Amino acid sequence: MGFGVFIHRSDSIYDDSPAERYQFPAQYLGRVQKCIGDWIVYYEPRKIPETRGYFAVAKVNQVVPDPTVPGMYLALIEPGSYLDFARPVSFQNRDGIVERGLLNDEGRISGRAQSAVRPLSSVDFDRILALGLKDD
Repeated sequence: MGFGVFIHRSDSIYDDSPAERYQFPAQYLGRVQKCIGDWIVYYEPRKIPETRGYFAVAKVNQVVPDPTVPGMYLALIEPGSYLDFARPVSFQNRDGIVERGLLNDEGRISGRAQSAVRPLSSVDFDRILALGLKDD
């Protein structure tokens, strides 16, 4: 089990409903399966106008083949586990990027940042969660 980041766009072509399910292609199956029974954060990419950045947390309950689209899968979210952040978390703040696991050995953002599903360290998860649930 492990934490993860699921990229979600409001204009997505996928049949996502963040509080219920996350649809994804087979290439991400292994990564998503590692999140079963654990928590993920949703991230809306910076390319989206008025992006929310990291905007919610949810627990992955199970992964099943999508019964309506061959070659696609659904990560089913544990009922009642989805929570919008009180304050969306920007990809970058005054201390640098929030998801530090995306930095390569030279301290630059690696290509992993483009992955629709990616693993997330417990340290990065805790940082994002603390910032997102901070309610001044």
